[in-house]
Amino acid sequence: MRKGKLSETVLKRSVLRQIPARDAAARMIRYGADCAFLPAKEDQVCVYASVSAVPGFAHSPDKLVTALVNNLAAAGAKPEALLLQILLPCDAEESVLRESMGRICVQAEACGMEVLGGHTEVTDAVSRPQFLMTGIGKKSRGDCPGQELLRAGQELVLTKWIALTGTAAIAQAYETELKTRYPSLLVDRAKEFDRLMSVADEARIALEYSACAMHDLSQGGVFGALWEMAERAGTGLDIDLKKIPLRQEAVEICEYFDVNPYCLYSAGSLLAAADSGERLVRALAAAGIPAAVIGQATDGKDRILRSGDEIRYLDRPPQDEWYRRFEA
Repeated sequence: MRKGKLSETVLKRSVLRQIPARDAAARMIRYGADCAFLPAKEDQVCVYASVSAVPGFAHSPDKLVTALVNNLAAAGAKPEALLLQILLPCDAEESVLRESMGRICVQAEACGMEVLGGHTEVTDAVSRPQFLMTGIGKKSRGDCPGQELLRAGQELVLTKWIALTGTAAIAQAYETELKTRYPSLLVDRAKEFDRLMSVADEARIALEYSACAMHDLSQGGVFGALWEMAERAGTGLDIDLKKIPLRQEAVEICEYFDVNPYCLYSAGSLLAAADSGERLVRALAAAGIPAAVIGQATDGKDRILRSGDEIRYLDRPPQDEWYRRFEA
């Protein structure tokens, strides 16, 4: 199997179909859902999410905390705590473990999460440290994102820019090479795109303005998120590619390495469905968060991508471009 997210076919066939149907509805176990939901108090739901990798940042476990918070925030949940499993190779140094735990705890505290504990083990099953996190959040039963689905006729709003964190990973890993081709200022700006990785603020605003469904962009980029959101709801799409926001730094760096930015890890951008996309865009702009309406959900199954007069169709999510290009 390819590295990165499981393909849709394998995930459905060998994972989701094995889960008893009686539990699936309550826990939201379905394709495209990044969180699971369980009833808590009468007016609350516990939300659970897990992450294990941020492409290009294998040595930055604090990035996993942000990715975890993004999953919970896109489900409309307030992050509260995380459980951590650490697998270490036999030649691991204790100093590396200590530094990693320090970074995780600092980031968790900054995000308002408590580290509850977990399990740490040295094993010959891994060749480098692996950090597996499960996050716990809570939300009101009346909050819809994460439980309601995209509906035909709703507009799709995309925040900030796509390919942010993926471009940052490339710029950091290949800084010297890139600076032989591009101005240092361009490369340095791209290296700092990972500072924009959190979508917690835009998710909170979208929730306040009645966004129906939300999806934080991650592996597979914006194309992966669009497919998962539509597939989960059983809707079609009509997307204007020219309206999808993309930084020029990402355009240049992705072009240099023959990377498709639309399929590159894109943590830092949130996809939200709303009855009035422009109203949500104005609310986000008032908070200093750029956003754009990029299309809408439609009846049927066609998932259309428009670029001027050219029309093509969205395919199932391919392997994330980081893995295809840099870890093949």
